[in-house]
Amino acid sequence: MNLYLSDEQRMLRESMAKLFSTESTSERLRAAETEGIDAALWRRVVAAGIAMLRVPQQAGGLESSLLDALLVAEEAGRYIAAAPIVEILVATRLLGLASTDNTAAQEWLERVFDGAIISLALHDVQVCPQQVVPAGLIADAVLILNGEQLILCSGFAARQRQANLGSDAIAQLTLPQDAGERMVLCEGNRAAELFQAAIEEWKLLTAARLAGLSRQGLQMAADYSKERFAFGSPIGSFQGISHPLADAITETEGAQLLTWRAAWAIAKGRVDAAASVSMAYWWAAQMASKSMTRALRTFGGYGVSLEYDIQMYYRKSKSAVLPLGDPQQELHQIGQRLWHGVSVALPNAGQIDLDFSLGERAEAFGAEVAAYFETNMTPELRAHAHHSVAGFHPAFNKQLARDGLLFPHWPKQYGGQERDAYDLAAMTAVLEANGWEHVTAPITNQVAQILMLFACDEVKEEVLTRFGSGESLACMGFTEPSCGCDVFAAKTKAEKQKDGRWLINGQKIFTTAANLADYCFLLARTNPDKPKHAGLSVFLVPMQSPGIEVHAVHTLQDERTNIVYFSDVYLEDKYLIGPLDGGLKVMASTLEMEHGAADQYRHGHVSMVHATEQWALNAKRLGQPLLNDRDACDRLARAKTHLEVSTVLCRRAIWALQEKIHSRYWGPMAKYFACEMYQTDALDLMDLTAPDSIFASNQGLGHVELGYRQSIGTTIYGGTSEVQRSLVAEQALAMPKSR
Repeated sequence: MNLYLSDEQRMLRESMAKLFSTESTSERLRAAETEGIDAALWRRVVAAGIAMLRVPQQAGGLESSLLDALLVAEEAGRYIAAAPIVEILVATRLLGLASTDNTAAQEWLERVFDGAIISLALHDVQVCPQQVVPAGLIADAVLILNGEQLILCSGFAARQRQANLGSDAIAQLTLPQDAGERMVLCEGNRAAELFQAAIEEWKLLTAARLAGLSRQGLQMAADYSKERFAFGSPIGSFQGISHPLADAITETEGAQLLTWRAAWAIAKGRVDAAASVSMAYWWAAQMASKSMTRALRTFGGYGVSLEYDIQMYYRKSKSAVLPLGDPQQELHQIGQRLWHGVSVALPNAGQIDLDFSLGERAEAFGAEVAAYFETNMTPELRAHAHHSVAGFHPAFNKQLARDGLLFPHWPKQYGGQERDAYDLAAMTAVLEANGWEHVTAPITNQVAQILMLFACDEVKEEVLTRFGSGESLACMGFTEPSCGCDVFAAKTKAEKQKDGRWLINGQKIFTTAANLADYCFLLARTNPDKPKHAGLSVFLVPMQSPGIEVHAVHTLQDERTNIVYFSDVYLEDKYLIGPLDGGLKVMASTLEMEHGAADQYRHGHVSMVHATEQWALNAKRLGQPLLNDRDACDRLARAKTHLEVSTVLCRRAIWALQEKIHSRYWGPMAKYFACEMYQTDALDLMDLTAPDSIFASNQGLGHVELGYRQSIGTTIYGGTSEVQRSLVAEQALAMPKSR
């Protein structure tokens, strides 16, 4: 994986941010709404070479990558620049590609470099002769597809401005009739393909523009939420304000990553590239208007006042996509491209060094693990397999450890292969595909990683060797019945005795795998006189110690968790992990690691959507293939898009963990979004696949039935979605603490 921008791309983004922030002031934006363009800004845009960015070198342009253009569009959207940035990027590239050996066309390109404006009609004029043309009011020329002819239209008579939602320079034109001059640039299949690729690029750049617009609008709302007080507190501290904005910024960052991924998919020639473009466009189109609705509502009545800028963001978040038509139609395009064999011409993306895959090494390791399971999964093991701790198999656990596959990312001294986070993600996908539990190992791994950092050498030698050999498991004792997710309100006590040992009393709930574990990673209060965050310590408690009782708690996900009672449990001092009263530091490392493993919450969603897709490819409704039904196809396309957004957010968290990039919100954002989308799609796919979905099974549509029961739990354990939203609001938008 690689999500780093190059030095040149960072410089490009910074220069565009400086340009648009300087030129797109509130006063000038309002002044430009009369004509739909800021002429002074346009001169700066032309001088900066933006119009040349995507033009082929042989036509005098820079031929920069599609990713470069996306970065420009993001910044233009961020400052709602009153200039046709997206249209000029697309139209000049289209003109440059079509201008080979055409002197007149080349002359038009030179006019653009001197300040002329070229736009494009978004539909074939043979099919749609009258249409809304972006920048059509101010364009000196408009590129159109007329059947199999790509034509440059110019010499327009005076065009009447019509009031419109975004105060944009759009015009409703009948083409080519409204043009006084027409020049055929190319004909035949090449003309159709060039035009189609241009429209796909327009959609991606518009998605990027909306991601930038939404990001800025949400930051404006977050800033206002810190200034406006109600009931003696900043309104941003109220979850009714902060949580909707957290949802919005999560969806916005998902949109940005989705556009980048689509560009990468095009550059790599992936079979899902065309569907990725439609996913990015649809997601951004519906995300932006929802986000700006939430942002505007943060301002209350002031939000609808024309004196506040947020109303411009609200209007333009919707107006940007309407010239192409109903953006919900793009769901249909996703389905057509995924399941009906529809292919479309795509733009040349150029050199893109981003990588949204786990990498060749991880993919090879995943294949190795898949082959291992194919060889070693006996009928007895397959019958034993279960998604929960009930699927734990002591002998096979030891076998995996012996073969270096239990904790392959661990140091070799503890039985690992020193593999990276990408390899681990590839292996986890194989475990899910085989229905093998991946509960006990992640819990034990999380405890072990903390022990490697904080435990004394004696405990490391005792415990890590046992974990690494597959002989022992760990469980986590954080949550208590009285404090739920507020783990720092723990009441379990650890009192130092005269003989140096600790006496522990208390109880923990939702201690998954406690019935199997040999050690409990326990959070306990060691100093009641200090503030609650400062008086806690972490211990590793051998579960065979006298005074420990484990009682089963069964869940609707067909899983067992536990409540554990500690009654006068004596513990040697060596099992204190980290500094005394330093539990906060140890817990911070634990939670950061858990958030970096958000990908594990996505796999049930993957299985559910995949099972539905396989069913739908063969299912029929009223005697016809199910996917010929527009509604069914669109709903499955929506679930596939949700899963894709979830994937890019989770992959970013994995990348940050591997690259040691410190982000306090990427993990929580990925975790709660993955879980919320899992539940959203479970609710809908249960209906779509009814009545078969009502039956429990460990294969086929049984994954949908299980997903319905399992998904609700994922929004709770590992930190509820509400807790994660608070973290995202505080860290991504710098809002006040809401808890």
